[in-house]
Amino acid sequence: MPPRFTPLRTLTLALLCALPLLPATAQSLRDPAWETLLENDRHAELEAQARQRLKAQPGDPQATLALGFALLSQGTPAQQDAAVPLVEDCVTRHPDAGECHYMLGNLMGVQALRGGMFKAMGMAGRIRESFEKAVALQPESFNHRTALMQYFLAAPGIAGGGVDKARELAQATEAKQPEQARCLRAMVAIYEDKFDEAEKLLWAVQPGNDNALRSAVYGNLGQIAVQRLSNKQPTQAQALFERLIQFDSSRAFAVYGLGRVKSEGGVPQEALRLFAQARTLRGQLSLPIDYREALVWLQLGDLTKAKALLQKFVSAGRGHPKNLEDAKERLGKL
Repeated sequence: MPPRFTPLRTLTLALLCALPLLPATAQSLRDPAWETLLENDRHAELEAQARQRLKAQPGDPQATLALGFALLSQGTPAQQDAAVPLVEDCVTRHPDAGECHYMLGNLMGVQALRGGMFKAMGMAGRIRESFEKAVALQPESFNHRTALMQYFLAAPGIAGGGVDKARELAQATEAKQPEQARCLRAMVAIYEDKFDEAEKLLWAVQPGNDNALRSAVYGNLGQIAVQRLSNKQPTQAQALFERLIQFDSSRAFAVYGLGRVKSEGGVPQEALRLFAQARTLRGQLSLPIDYREALVWLQLGDLTKAKALLQKFVSAGRGHPKNLEDAKERLGKL
């Protein structure tokens, strides 16, 4: 089947469109204190501590990774761009550190997503090479393997992507990491719109103590729920969001998604309650809650509250370009 991503949406749409799905686990950050900061959305503290270590130890791989996670979660585009040279320095000083290559691919991916078709195509080779190097250096890292899988599914064949390469990656994982391979096969099924198959595969995954794998299961099931909502299947989307809340009640994404179901289903007060609840949970800073809540207030006719939330969302400068553009257009009409 032809890729579902046009050139304008290639390369990082799957990677970083939904940052709450970005794995943030002990398999990534080896310092328990930093892991705690990341898990609890204390990104400003994590950024400050990472920068402090980088000042004392330029190019330190773990500090570079921590800084990247913090900026991907709540940094502005300018801050993310400014971090790229720091990550490149990490690659230069520690060429055998997989986390440096992994974070470079992620940050360049953000740049590609913002830059449009020509910039994306120009950066494709470096993004792919970064993720391939990360996997080669740390083949046990599911974060690295997932990033490469997402690249293959997002990028066209001309940029070194394609579903055949994604299948090969899943197959290569089967022998040593069968549970990870099951999750990777589910990602291919999602790409092919085989949502029932993907859901079955994901619920069958046994992540054990692999937090990165558990995070990926949650994130991909969330992606299916969002797609079902987009496909005008609100009942199925609601059921999956509710099951995800039972699977992990500490995360904001499923609660936020359920709020979207209620908003689009004409139950605005329940949507507002769920959005308020989502703001108290992990990962909420990466979600466009301000934007979605503003749409609810527009439904209710409260233009003052809607305008304030839209301004806050636009000022932050984070989120999918399509949502930011729509927010700006709505502000122009208020």
